Amino acid sequence: MRLPKTSRRPCAPLKELYLGRGDYVAGGAQSLPFLDLDGARRRRPLVFGQVTDDLNTYPELAADMFSGRQTDPVEWAVMWKEIGADGVCIDLRSDDADIVRRICDRTRLPVAVIADADALARMSDIGDSTMVLIGRDSVYDGPSGCHAVAVGGETADDISGRCSALESEGIDNIVIDLGGFAVDGTLEDRIALAEEVRRRALSEDATLRHPTMCSTVCCWDGGFPDARVASMWEAEAALTAMLAGTDILIMRGPGAADMARVYGEELADL
Repeated sequence: MRLPKTSRRPCAPLKELYLGRGDYVAGGAQSLPFLDLDGARRRRPLVFGQVTDDLNTYPELAADMFSGRQTDPVEWAVMWKEIGADGVCIDLRSDDADIVRRICDRTRLPVAVIADADALARMSDIGDSTMVLIGRDSVYDGPSGCHAVAVGGETADDISGRCSALESEGIDNIVIDLGGFAVDGTLEDRIALAEEVRRRALSEDATLRHPTMCSTVCCWDGGFPDARVASMWEAEAALTAMLAGTDILIMRGPGAADMARVYGEELADL
């Protein structure tokens, strides 16, 4: 059953970001999440699977789900493509930009890269695809080339100010990073931030009219007894993030990512 239309006319669409080789799109909403007023585009959030080139800090519980392919970041990324992910998020612990280049070439999926500023600076001339560059400990404000830059903050005002500063430097490809979503005591604050960003963007705050993203990988830090339980919690966090209006989800568990993709398709078809 389709949700009824309202009498309020839609505002101008929020900004769209074309990722990969232009065949994946994030953003473009015209309303609060999943309403018929959204222009419907019937566009679900994109789901990115996480890989890393250093398993020392990666939970063994999650690593065991990838059948040994987690020892090679490129093969790991290819596995994410095989199981239906829309993109790959590379948690790059080294400064080896060639890993990113090979993942882009092998998967031809959209890619997000979490790395230190020096490593991100090496990404500015990689390939012909549009990546999202995410600073590990702070907002990345270095060279971006054709790539998008992730901007985070504790409040909507923080994010607005940082977006404005980047725009003043001629950087228009921006993704708003809403932080980590987990089913714990921080969840209410994450939801409130996501909803405030969307409301202000729809109320003509031009600095916030960018696609949004979040990560649910922190769900695996909860000390769960097995991967199935951890996956269910991550899927719940992802669904919450989608309902709050997040455009891109970075996820760790393949089962949870698959559930999120199915939930997103169902919601987009309401």
